[in-house]
Amino acid sequence: MTVQFPRQAITALSGSLPTTGSGLVRRLVLARNDPGKNRIRMWLIQLDDAQLRSGLGLTPEDIAVLREPALTQLFTLG
Repeated sequence: MTVQFPRQAITALSGSLPTTGSGLVRRLVLARNDPGKNRIRMWLIQLDDAQLRSGLGLTPEDIAVLREPALTQLFTLG
């Protein structure tokens, strides 16, 4: 049995998610109910941009997604 979804729904969902080039940032942002990944995300947010770029190889876009205020508030509340 194959489950098929309308392309419009998939396109709408993917358009609402922040885009990032880093798999690490993508996994941390999408892990909403994982306390361990949320702790790692909060720790990374506290690092300065130079450390994130040189030490982890994140791009400015990755850093912006990581520090997106709406997502940060969501993780600190839950």
